[in-house]
Amino acid sequence: MKYLLFQPEELEELMQFLEANLDENYNQQVFLKIQSQWPDGFAIAWRGGKMVGVGCGALLPGDKLRVLVLVLAPGMQGHGHGRKLLEMLVAAGHKRGCLRVTLEARVDSEAVDFYRHLGFSSVDLLPCYYQDGGDAVVMERPI
Repeated sequence: MKYLLFQPEELEELMQFLEANLDENYNQQVFLKIQSQWPDGFAIAWRGGKMVGVGCGALLPGDKLRVLVLVLAPGMQGHGHGRKLLEMLVAAGHKRGCLRVTLEARVDSEAVDFYRHLGFSSVDLLPCYYQDGGDAVVMERPI
């Protein structure tokens, strides 16, 4: 497994990966902007030359890092790859002075337990946050 920073020339593969592994739809220009604003906050997991995980974040005003996307291909969960991608984002945020990390997760997803295991606490609920009307829980932890 290789963990590398996202490069703009990987955009088409990124969009195909996200379409296959997320329910939400994203404009590809969003990811180019994220990468241009903070290249160290956009990591990709590769296995055998194939994209199998994505983690990207944004620096918020003050001292917060916001995880925007953390997703793995089916069969890749439970092997430490999500943790590794998150650790990369957190380390990059810490270098930029971030003291807290925040994210949103579907209230009914296994991701909530994953984040709790990594020390995150629920701090807010966002009704109808997702495009399908699903609710999100906002989670946070210190870096």
